[in-house]
This record gives sequence, structure tokens and C-alpha cells, in this order.
Amino acid sequence: MESGRRCGLVPGRQSSVRKNRSSRKRSGILLLRPVTEWERLPWNHRSRTGAIHYQEGKMKRKVLSTLMTAAIMGTLASPIAWSAEASGTEKDRLAGAAEQTVSSEKDRLAGAAEQTASSEKDILSWAGETFESEKDVLAGVTAETETEEAEDGNVTITEKTVPWYLFSLDNTFDTPVYFIDGVTDLPYVNLDDWAEMMVTIYHMCNNPEYTLYVENDGPLVMFTRESNYSMLFDFEEGTIRFDDFDAFIHATGDASLMDMVSLEPMDEEGNPLLLQKLEKGSFDRYGKEVELRLVDYAIHMVWSEEDNLYLVPIQTMADFLTALPFGINSYFNEEAVYLASQDDLGVGQVEKTDIGKSFFMAPYGNMSEELAWYSYCELCLVLDNLYGLKESHDITSFDRIFTETGYRQDLCSTDPNVADGALNDFIDYYLDDLHSGFNCASYRTEEILSVGGGKGLSRLRDEMTSAIYEKAREEADTPIVPYEEVGNTAYVTFDGFGLYAPTPEFYYEGDMFVDEEEDSTASIDTAKLVLYAHERITRKDSPIENVVMDLSLNGGGQANAAAIVAAWYLGEAAISVRSSLTGAISTATYRFDANLDHQFDEKDCVLDKNLFCLIGPYSFSCGNLVPSIFRSSNRVTLLGKTSGGGSCSILCLSTAYGASFQISSPYRLSYLKNGSYYDTDTGIVPDCYIMKPENFYDREALTEYINQLF
Repeated sequence: MESGRRCGLVPGRQSSVRKNRSSRKRSGILLLRPVTEWERLPWNHRSRTGAIHYQEGKMKRKVLSTLMTAAIMGTLASPIAWSAEASGTEKDRLAGAAEQTVSSEKDRLAGAAEQTASSEKDILSWAGETFESEKDVLAGVTAETETEEAEDGNVTITEKTVPWYLFSLDNTFDTPVYFIDGVTDLPYVNLDDWAEMMVTIYHMCNNPEYTLYVENDGPLVMFTRESNYSMLFDFEEGTIRFDDFDAFIHATGDASLMDMVSLEPMDEEGNPLLLQKLEKGSFDRYGKEVELRLVDYAIHMVWSEEDNLYLVPIQTMADFLTALPFGINSYFNEEAVYLASQDDLGVGQVEKTDIGKSFFMAPYGNMSEELAWYSYCELCLVLDNLYGLKESHDITSFDRIFTETGYRQDLCSTDPNVADGALNDFIDYYLDDLHSGFNCASYRTEEILSVGGGKGLSRLRDEMTSAIYEKAREEADTPIVPYEEVGNTAYVTFDGFGLYAPTPEFYYEGDMFVDEEEDSTASIDTAKLVLYAHERITRKDSPIENVVMDLSLNGGGQANAAAIVAAWYLGEAAISVRSSLTGAISTATYRFDANLDHQFDEKDCVLDKNLFCLIGPYSFSCGNLVPSIFRSSNRVTLLGKTSGGGSCSILCLSTAYGASFQISSPYRLSYLKNGSYYDTDTGIVPDCYIMKPENFYDREALTEYINQLF
């Protein structure tokens, strides 16, 4: 399901932001919130391997033995640090080793040559299984090994200025990236530079009021928005904290906290066009604080006090700050940084865009061990926090499920062909939620189009279901068209939801005629079909008494188009969203200008008719959301079979080495009834069952049946 968000490029925005580099730091800065106002974990729960300090020109990284102590005591539940539990034989072997001396080989792998057998057992339980390379040892052992190396020698930071492309090759910025210890395929960004990029992105995405203030105090850096919501980077603790994650990333203006319907354009006089959001019936409940413990995922935050550098991997910043609000992913091919949507990059398209061609021109080949390990850790961090169906899938840790399913080692591979294939297969066979999928292999992969082909049970079942209903529709006595009148009943058929006009003004100025025989039920513009249907149903001397909305083959689409359909039927349509990450809830209520008179009133709906909605197992995502809204209204009779479910919006992501995929986001659509929120993921049950697919499309028989109900 698409959220309907499209980032409109504003010419000239980028240059005005980037020119003022000399004044970018600490102008108009809000006071740094004292760290003590945020609760800290007890000391023995904390690890501090995530920060690198530069003091008096010599690198020194703090590592506390309490990390191992906490693991041994069972007080630290690190998502990366438990994997040995997945191997029953290994667990049994370790459990029986309490009174024995562990071999020197085990001591080497655990980084504990001088520890007792009991301590070795606990550390191995925390560290997990080992692979071919010392780099593939799990987070606990890796952190200790890296620390010893760091204390014995200097860690170097290398600065390199590369082009950054934002949305297209026309929007170019020369911004430094940083590499640690000569690892040139894993770029970091300085937080000051990232703050400037964030301002540019929000301005280009039609958020001109967006302002970001930056303040640093030793190992702490605070980002504070114009709305006073903030995020705190703690380079000593290896954490990033949001006082309100949803509020920090959401768009400015009157948009809801988790706005799924971004279409609320205004005319020159400031009046809404097409859709109007109502203050009545729109409200937000804010969520809990969010802490991203990068230290627990072996993701390093680098602080150079001498050079005033605060470095975080670009991929981590983009995954949490641009992917969710704007669908902007980060890509790096060792020649340039690309901040773009997968559409902008040409992912999944037959013909690549210019920016896509530029990205994929880089030579393929293996990645460094450091990048492979970071990419795996970042994947776990992102999925643990942003995958919206963790609870439904009974997933407590993605590192754990990667190990249990046998994909962990391949996901850590330096061979992108292996890593891409593992991610593709895991999503297809184990997530298998229809919203999640592997979209495109990395530029590093030799055969970019070779990955794929596997299908999980849900996808196979979905394809078989759609084939059955499509065949039944093709064999109907009369062709199924977008708009059709049978006696006193109008049938309006949507096989998807989408708005394809260049601007909202087009609907007021363009030709809204629908060819009832030639236009496709799958590709027709949703607003155009609704406007045409409304004109036909409400025309003078219209015979229409019943209106049937056919969503039986609607696989979803844009949430703003779905809001138009629901608002047209009911006069007002409320769309509710819950965050699985923060627990926040947002409800927005909309009206639709169906007669194009710039007035949002009772003349813009068909509530005076008998309303029906035809649903089936293929009605998915937004095709499932709309009947859920109808269900809560008690104004629409649902016909058919239980809908296919799908409650989350889609979140497009990239891996650190350049592959593209998508998952069910933490924003879960729901409907509000009697003050309670109901999830729609399991589908909506109809009021009247239609058992045979062929009866869905026998319009004459269905019209006769409907008239018997009233």
C-alpha cells in the first residue's frame, strides 16, 4: 500500500540552503536539554563500545567490562548478542561445560584466553556462533577484538568530498563523507552536514517551515526542530534518543502526526482542493520515547573532539530520518551518494532513469568485510524497530530469526550475490506478508536481475485466488467496466487506487469523461472515476437507487485515493493509523468535493442511496482499508467473502551495499469504533456471503438479489 506521498521538487531550494555553510552551525540554537532529564539504564545494563574519542591527538575508545558482566548476569538483552541459543547442540554442549576447561581454540574465538571455563561458557552464549572469518564472530567478541586493536594503534578518519544526488542528477551537492580505518565502501556523515541535508529535503518536499537547530556538548549532539521536538546523539553511550519519534520526522503544517493522506492542496486563496481535512474528527495521541541503541548492534558512532566531528553511518541516518517520512533511501557506490526513492532510481522499471543509470554504472564486485558486517547489523536494527508485523510473526529479534532460519551467515557474506539471494529468500518465504518484497539487487551483484523467483505460501495463495476471480470475471455474460448501470443499480469498479493527474487543479479543469467500454478498471484514475460516477448517479431524473462499489479484485494503492472513495460514499471518512514502534495513534477525517463546486457539503456524497461494497479474498491493503471504514460506519452493506487483509503501509528501504527492498512499515491502518481501534490485517467479514466467484460478476442476478434486501 502506498502512502500517497510524493515529494515535489522546488527549484532553487537546494542552492539557498547549501550556500550558507559559514553560518550553518549554532545560529538561533535552542538550549541543550540536560541529559539527566532522560532516564538512564542502570550502570550494569549499559555497554559503551559504540563511541570513538579523539583526545590529545590519540584515539582512545572506552570499553567497559560491564558489557560482558551484564551478559553473564543475564541483564543485557542485546538483539545481536544471543545467537547461540538457536543451536540446540551448541547450547547443550555449553551447558555441560560448566566444570570443564575450554579448549584453546574456543578461548581464541571468544576473546577470553585467560578466563575460566564457566566464564567462557557464558561469553560464548552471549557471543554466538562463529563463521569463516574473525570478522564474522558475533557482536560481543567483535567489539572486544576491535577495542584491543584500537588501543594498540591509531584509528584514522579519512575525509573525501563526493557528489550527493538528491532525487535526480540535477540536484547535486558536494559534501564530505568520512571513512574509518581506510574502509572506503562504508561512508559516514558529519552531523552538521546531515542537518543541512535534512533542511534541504524537507524544503524540497514542500515543508518550507522546517528548521533544524544543532547544539553539541562534548559527546552529546542535539537536533531540535522548529516544533521543539528533538533527537539526542550520545557518542559516549552509542545511542540515539527521540523524545517523540513520530513528531520529529513528520511533515510541518496541519498534517496529522502519522499522515497517510498527504493530498490537501490549496488554491491561490488558501481554500482546499479536492480533499478537505476536518478539524472535527481529527486528533492525535502521541507515543513513547524511542531509543536506538546502536552500541547493541555493533554500529559505531565516531566522535573526534579535536576536529569537532560527529560521525554516523549515512545508511543509519537515512533509514530512520528520510525513508519513513519521504521514501528516500540512501545508496553509495564509492563514487557518489544517492538520496532518492526507488522510483527515482528506476528500481523495478524496464528503463533506468538518469540517476539510476549513474548509480548502476559502478563496477560490480565483492564488498569489504567491514561493510558486510555493518550492513547485517544495520538490517537487524532497522527491522527490529521499523517492521510493522513483528508481533504478528512472533519475532523478538531479527538476528535470532535470521539464525533460526539459516540465513544469517549468507546475509553477512561479502559476496553481494549471496547476500542479495539470502535477503530475497528470507522475505519471500519467512516474512511472506505481501507488502514485503525484494525489489532490486545491488549494483555490486553481477547479474542484477537474477535474484528472485521464490514465492512464499501467502503470495502463491494470493496469485491463485486472483486467477480464479479474474477468470470468473472474464467469463461473465457482459464485460466488467469501470462504471455500469443495471436497472436501478450503479456498479463502480476499482481494481486499484491511484491518482495520476499532474496537479489537483487538473480535476477541476480537465475532461472527466469515462469511456464505459474502453477505460480499464485497473488503470483508471480513482478521482476521475468517482467524479464521473457521481455526475451520472446524481443527474436529473437518475433511476439509480443502489450503488455497488466493486473492490473484489482491488489489490490496494494510494491511501489518498482510498480516502476519496470512502469520503464520496459516506460524506466523511476517518482514517486511523497506529505506530507499532511508539504506540502513537492518529485519526484524520476527510471530505471530498465530488461535484467540483469548491464546497464540501452533503451534495458531495451518495448517502441517500442504498450502498453496497463487493469484497473478496483479493481485496488487499487499501482495498481492505475502505471496506473496514464502511464496516465501522454501519451505512454500507458488505457483500462477498472476507477480504484479504493487509494493514500496514509500505516502507521502502535499501541495504548498506545497495540492494532495494520493502517491508510492512510500523504505521498500521485501523478503524475506530466505539472509541476502540481495530486492526484490519486479518480482513473484513462481509454482511452477506457470496460463495461462488462467478456470482460476483453476474450483474443481473446481483441486482435482483440486492433489490430483495430492501
